[in-house]
Amino acid sequence: MGTAQLREELHEYVKQGDKKLLHMMQAMAKAYFEEDYTLPGKPMSVQTFKDRVKEAKSNIKAGNFTTQEDLEKEMEQW
Repeated sequence: MGTAQLREELHEYVKQGDKKLLHMMQAMAKAYFEEDYTLPGKPMSVQTFKDRVKEAKSNIKAGNFTTQEDLEKEMEQW
């Protein structure tokens, strides 16, 4: 279904909707436009991503990581 068809269908729901449906649609639309799902800064390059994955794998092989159990124990002391 294309964008134009979706708009048309939604317009029909708005025309037929009761107050409850209209409030729900308004809340959802408002939340959608208020949310900011972007992170500050520049996007990571593919090479930087690959380098970080390589480094993470090296750390794991060297034993430089925290297990789930150790993390849970540490969290109990917070």
